[in-house]
Amino acid sequence: MKRPNKVILDGDILVWKTAFWADTEGADSIVSKLKWYIKKWTPEGIDKVEVALSCKRRDNFRMQAYPKYKSNRDGTFKPETLYDTYEAIQDISKCLHRPCLEADDIMGIYSSCGKAIAVSTDKDMRGVRGWHWNPTKEDEPALISKEDAERFFCIQWMAGDPTDGVPGLWRIGHKKAAKMLDELDPEDWHRYIMDAYTEEKYHKGEVDDPEALAIATGQCVRILHKENYNLKTNKITPWLPKVG
Repeated sequence: MKRPNKVILDGDILVWKTAFWADTEGADSIVSKLKWYIKKWTPEGIDKVEVALSCKRRDNFRMQAYPKYKSNRDGTFKPETLYDTYEAIQDISKCLHRPCLEADDIMGIYSSCGKAIAVSTDKDMRGVRGWHWNPTKEDEPALISKEDAERFFCIQWMAGDPTDGVPGLWRIGHKKAAKMLDELDPEDWHRYIMDAYTEEKYHKGEVDDPEALAIATGQCVRILHKENYNLKTNKITPWLPKVG
């Protein structure tokens, strides 16, 4: 996949980082700080810069699969300048919004089809094939293969995502999940994980429908790829495990 000359920045992170900074340093510098971040997050040789912003949580398509998605964030402290910063980034940048999608999904769709480099400090983007750049840890963008992205996703699927309030298999963390997967043929990963979700030892309490929970967890932790979304109609095709 050829490296694109366009980047899509994670606007959610940019807004929150800038708002926390502005609460201390003053709201008058919001625009200048946003411009500083945007420049810092743009690799050399890029012709086009766009910023992805998430929908409201209540509109997120993942809420249909798992209504408790990110409910653990209720009551989280928000910077006083958050709204002003959100408005400012839309005034100075070309921002991308899509109904029911998070910024991660927008970046994932464009990255997976080779149209843009996804720029974010969120490690979850490693579950998407394509070009990525973490400006705080990498010197330049890197290409993530389909195989590496799938492995990262399956680890997340097993371990869940506590940050977003998504439970995985009980007592299965990232390291243990990786070890379990590496003992298998990648073709068997989905079937293995679906079976694991039906085993009582991997649940802290009683689960009414383990298979439904397995699919819901996968849909919550998986960032959308190009095959999951129609950019013309905004239709989402939810991810489903390959177990046939």
